[in-house]
Parts: sequence; C-alpha cells; structure tokens
Amino acid sequence: MNRTDEQPDPVEPNTPEGEPTVEIPAHEREVAKLREERDQFEQQLQRALADTANMRRRQKQELDDGKRRVLEGLTQELLPVLDSFSMALQAYDGGNSDPKSLIDGIRMVRTLLTGALERHGLQEIPAAALPFDPSRHEAVSVETAAGVPEGQIVRVLQAGYLLGDRVVRHSRVVVAGPAKKD
Repeated sequence: MNRTDEQPDPVEPNTPEGEPTVEIPAHEREVAKLREERDQFEQQLQRALADTANMRRRQKQELDDGKRRVLEGLTQELLPVLDSFSMALQAYDGGNSDPKSLIDGIRMVRTLLTGALERHGLQEIPAAALPFDPSRHEAVSVETAAGVPEGQIVRVLQAGYLLGDRVVRHSRVVVAGPAKKD
C-alpha cells in the first residue's frame, strides 16, 4: 500500500492540531452526571436546612415577642393596683389611722386586681358547698359536719383558679366525712 491510500488520523475541530481525541466511556459519563446531581441535591439540602433554621429562629423570636407583649399588657393593668397599695399605705402611715378606711382601701385594691386578672381569663374555682372534685379541689382535711352529706366541701381554706379551662391552682378545702355513729 502506498502512502496516498492511507486515511489521515481524525482530528477534532476544537482540539489543537495533532492531539488525539479521547472518547469518554458511557459509564464514566453516567458517573459524572450522578456526581453533578448529587452536588445539586447537597446544595438543595443545605438551602432547606438553612431555611428551616431561619424559620425556627423567626418562630422563637415571634413567640418571645408575644410573651413580652402579654407581660407588658398585664403589667400595665397591674400598675394601678400597685399604685393603690402605695397610696393606702401612705395614707395609713401619714396619720390617717382609721382602720375602716384602710380596710375599704384594701377592698378597692382587691377589686382592681381581681378585675385585671379576670380580663386576662383568670377565674375563681367555685368550691363552697359543692361536691368534692379532685380535678379542681385539694382536700387538706376531712371533718364531720351536721347536715352536710359526705364528700361535700365544708370550708374553702384557699381559693383555686382557672386560666381558661386549665387549673392554675386547686382550691384547698375541708371535705365532709362520714357521719359519726352514736
């Protein structure tokens, strides 16, 4: 065979003259494609994790702000109560030693305080002369009482309170026990 019959080596148009072309096998192209997809998924995951962290931070900030606003509102309502206590004590210390005036002042302060707390959902648990309910009452003693059925509340020692439908403090009560047999 002479030289003129031989075919020249194929040259890629974008490769420098004389550099052989390299064919990437199909499985290596697939590996490269999978690596690229993996990198994209990792980036998406990192963005999702960052978004989640930002969302949690914002929620915590909003919760903290909400708590602060509630406390500020309650404080604004309780400040007049505190002022009334101060005025009552100043009046008593200032020479107005009339016990009736002091008691009336304390009753007024109690009314102010009760009203402020009720506006925020606090309510007293009814207990006197009702059947004992362990979910709302705490029995501190049992005593016999004439004409009072067993299990009924005889006396309330300390009022209990609900905030909405949740017990904040149980009523401390004395419950009627079984009647003594003669």
